[in-house]
Amino acid sequence: MNPLICIQGSASPGHSYPMTPLHVKNAGYSPAKVSYAVNPAGAETWVRVSSMEIPAGKSANVPVTLVVPPQAVPGEDYVILTAAGTNFDVRFSVSVPAPRQCVAAGYKSETATHSSAALLLLLLIVIGGAVFWVRRRRARG
Repeated sequence: MNPLICIQGSASPGHSYPMTPLHVKNAGYSPAKVSYAVNPAGAETWVRVSSMEIPAGKSANVPVTLVVPPQAVPGEDYVILTAAGTNFDVRFSVSVPAPRQCVAAGYKSETATHSSAALLLLLLIVIGGAVFWVRRRRARG
């Protein structure tokens, strides 16, 4: 199974997102430059990988960025990124819930974060209203 690369939640058209960095090891005896390819080829404008040279026998985390074009249509997408001879599964969604593979791997959905924040805000409003009502009733006395 290929290593999984995701973003937190769902992407929006016209935005960029940091993804899981690629963990690459240079098992050779000389420095190696990380090269990469994206399949399908048309997706190379969506996925950007930082160029990096890794010293012999060392490992590095190579940054990956998802760049969603402004005209991107809603849906789930899948790309294979090959870097340093290893295939990585890149999964993301645009304007729809996060891919199930990403959620199963522990990437929290942004919609859950927004729902929690909305629930907390509603709770604070209710508590604030109750406190105001009790103070007002006591003042009347």
